[in-house]
Parts: sequence; structure tokens; C-alpha cells
Amino acid sequence: MKSMLKIGLVSIGLAMSSFAGAAELGRLFYSPEQRAQLDYSYSQAAGPDNGHVLMLNGIVQQHGGKRTVWINGIPQQAGSSNDRTPESQTVQLPGKKSRVKLKVGQRVLLDTPAKTDLNETPDSSGE
Repeated sequence: MKSMLKIGLVSIGLAMSSFAGAAELGRLFYSPEQRAQLDYSYSQAAGPDNGHVLMLNGIVQQHGGKRTVWINGIPQQAGSSNDRTPESQTVQLPGKKSRVKLKVGQRVLLDTPAKTDLNETPDSSGE
């Protein structure tokens, strides 16, 4: 009887500690500002002609550091990197000298002037 009580108390304690640990985990992906920028980019790029959009679809990195990125669904070699968790890639804008750092899922509209800070929301531009 005492062993069942001990097992019950231990299991309750473990369950409570797992709930407390989940609260400390925090945000895993994008901040609200970054999500707003992504939503804005998606709404601006949604249309019949998506040829003027540059989108980083994914990044895969091998153990040796060789990296492949998918831009607009097309795999491209992106050189090597020592990053253990590649989450962004610097991309050359077609026809321009400027480069933009994109996270997976972010888009750049090529018809508009390139922004250097993609985390800026349209409402926070100070206008």
C-alpha cells in the first residue's frame, strides 16, 4: 500500500514538473513581428504572377558543412558553413548588387526596392 502511494506521488510530481518545463520553453519559431512581416509578404505576393518573388523554401546542411538551399523551389548549392543549425541564408537579388538575409519561409518582392531589414513590419516604418 505504501509503495503504491509513493509511486502515485512520484508520478504526480513528474507530471507537474513537465508542465512547468513547457512554460519555460518559449517561442520556437518566429516572433509576432516576424510573423506579421511574413503575412504581409504573403498577401503582397499572392497573385497570378508570382515570378517577381524570391522565396527561401528550405535549407539542408550536411555534416561536413556543405549547404543546399531551395529558392523558389529550385535546389542550389550554397557553399559551406560551420553553423550547426542553419536558419537563414544570404541571397543575391537577381539583377542587383545587394544581398538579403532570409529565413526559411520569407519572401522578397523583386519589383519593390530591397529592404535591408526584413523584420520590419509595414506599419513600423515611421510613416
